[in-house]
Amino acid sequence: MAIWLILNVTSKSKMEIPVYMQAGTFVPERNASLRRSAISVFLLCLMAGLPGPANAQNILNNGGFETGLMCYGFWTWSITGIDFAGDYRFTLSTDSHSGNYSLRIACVPGGTDCWRAAIYTEQIPAIPNRSYAVSVWVKCPAGGGGLFYVNSTSGSVASTSLECNATWTPNRMNFQIGSGATSFWVYVYNYGTEPMLIDDLVLTYGDGTAPARINLHSGTRPVGISGQNVLVDGAPYLALGFFDVPRSGISQVRAACANTVHGLGSSSGADCFNAGSGSYLDAIYEAGMNFVPDSSAASKLDTPGVFPEIMRTFAPHLANIAWFLSDEPDLVEVPVFDYVPPATFVAEGNAARGAASLPLFADMQHAAWSVAAGDVPYAPGIDFWMAEPYGPDFGSLQHATSLLTSISPRPIWLAQDLIDADLIVPKAYWAIVNGATGIFYFTWPIFQQNPAQLSAATQAFSELTALRGAIFGSKIDALVTPPSGVTTVSRFNRGTAYILAVNPNPQAVQGKFTVQGLAAGQQVPVMFENRTLTASAGGFTDGFAGVGRHVYSIAGANTTLTARLTSRTGATAARIWSVLVFNAGIGAADNTAITNLAFTRTGGTPCTPKVAPGIFPLPVGDLVPGATATGDVTVDFTGCDLTSIFTVAVSLSANNGATAATIAFANQRSGNRPNPRRRWLMEGPRGAPQNRPADGTRNGLSFWNVARPERLELPTYWFEASRSIHLSYGRAPLRS
Repeated sequence: MAIWLILNVTSKSKMEIPVYMQAGTFVPERNASLRRSAISVFLLCLMAGLPGPANAQNILNNGGFETGLMCYGFWTWSITGIDFAGDYRFTLSTDSHSGNYSLRIACVPGGTDCWRAAIYTEQIPAIPNRSYAVSVWVKCPAGGGGLFYVNSTSGSVASTSLECNATWTPNRMNFQIGSGATSFWVYVYNYGTEPMLIDDLVLTYGDGTAPARINLHSGTRPVGISGQNVLVDGAPYLALGFFDVPRSGISQVRAACANTVHGLGSSSGADCFNAGSGSYLDAIYEAGMNFVPDSSAASKLDTPGVFPEIMRTFAPHLANIAWFLSDEPDLVEVPVFDYVPPATFVAEGNAARGAASLPLFADMQHAAWSVAAGDVPYAPGIDFWMAEPYGPDFGSLQHATSLLTSISPRPIWLAQDLIDADLIVPKAYWAIVNGATGIFYFTWPIFQQNPAQLSAATQAFSELTALRGAIFGSKIDALVTPPSGVTTVSRFNRGTAYILAVNPNPQAVQGKFTVQGLAAGQQVPVMFENRTLTASAGGFTDGFAGVGRHVYSIAGANTTLTARLTSRTGATAARIWSVLVFNAGIGAADNTAITNLAFTRTGGTPCTPKVAPGIFPLPVGDLVPGATATGDVTVDFTGCDLTSIFTVAVSLSANNGATAATIAFANQRSGNRPNPRRRWLMEGPRGAPQNRPADGTRNGLSFWNVARPERLELPTYWFEASRSIHLSYGRAPLRS
């Protein structure tokens, strides 16, 4: 009879998997629509079975479960028919046939919903028409039940029951892969309420041999975190890729302009198999891509102590640039498949960090729709964030990036799915303008089967790859104001200003982008659209027909230099004047320098300030739009006093002399009087004589040193004001 399992994967679409009951054995039908499992496996080629006894030769790199459930997925079947339900739990046990651990599948004490539970290998590359043998040691009470099952891409292969007699018992099954199969899975499952221990799962060719494990590119990449960027090989990294990529899909994924493969899925969470076709990670690396291994299934076992061995076994490869610690650990609503208590999660992260240097991250499922409090406790366990704001709603993406940044500003990578092809490109840009530096589409098999979605994802990756330098360029957001309803990020890279603009709403928008320093007549190409706008003074006008993105580039624009006198310190004969130089335009100001500081006395005691010889031109560096730099100029003011007044002209130069400016500052004095008393400056009568009268006035100005108030009196009612403050003060003689 046919049993339809409706798997409603959290925040993803449903998958329907027909399962046929034959002679008491479950046989999953292959041609079923599969979606991502909330844990680590998309494919749930359901029904269970896994392999046997310890052997020096093994196609499986984690047959003894010494690295938890690395390279495996798991599933339970509830008697209620509800997805992600049931009272089974998967844990590690120290009651092992060999090594430190075995895997335990058991119904929780008092549990009543325990029908079927299984672990299964990730997708193993197959050699068509090849004979294989699989064996496993199991320990389960007499009367318990279990099953070995092998399924392939061309259909069911073989199954056999497992023997339970309360002691460690070997079980073995031989099978042959058909001519049309490209890969297969091995399942071991427990059915019934009795606990089952599983250990030493071994897969070999039919003659008992297995290929040696060979990694041609073992090693450690220079990776790390700087601010809100992941660094790979010393440079900010823009991660663009897919989940669940089988070995056969690596070249196609690379052709789709991806640079990263995410290990979450049924294909390979790490370098899991010695299948005779070479290392999966070697193939990723040789294709010019990178990889992030996934330990989601292992993280659900509540055994942080296994993580050092996980990292020692699977982290060292030049393809690996980060480590995905867990998928949806905050999803308390799904305790069997997803939820990891924060304390356990943090302990796992700390254990992993102690054994490898790869940055850790995890997918916070609540981030797209909930409040920060639920994810705050997870922050110490990872180095950067991931969220999954699926679907066509742009608001959930903005919510996720804002929430995670509010917890701790770190790099953010996003998983994307359930989205119409025409929204893929603008939503990818929406991720970038909201601060994400990584985009992964879930999953490769789904996109591979949908030409429109794959074409849109390829377009998004191609465009963002071309813009990588701009995305990580200098921020010039303060110089650009978009029309209402449009969100932008503005960057400057290699002499060009870039404005990435997104309208996330279906309503049309038409308006002006205000750009500081943009000259009238400046040409503004719209990248990837084969059109060019002409700027008016201070901006340009463009429109959006609805949800969409535009990318504007402004190259070769003129710039404007200005300056400000910020401070004067030091002795009279060697006073340091600090000059703040500012690039006020939208173009580059390379090789910016202060070329002169000229003093013209306009009043007060006659004197001639002397700038230190040989100081000009004084370089202050390359200034991108909106940037500032300070240059210090030493001036000898011997013979001057605080009454000497000057107009100071600051001359600037940039772009090898193509940009120049002189800014004049009137009524300047040699420096700030180093006296704790406040100096009050009061305007005297207009037309006051130029000589200094006895009362201290000069040039219509009076200078008084005013002593600090002796006391602050409480408000009192007096005069016409309702309240006032009385201050006591006195005059002090003026000293030059």
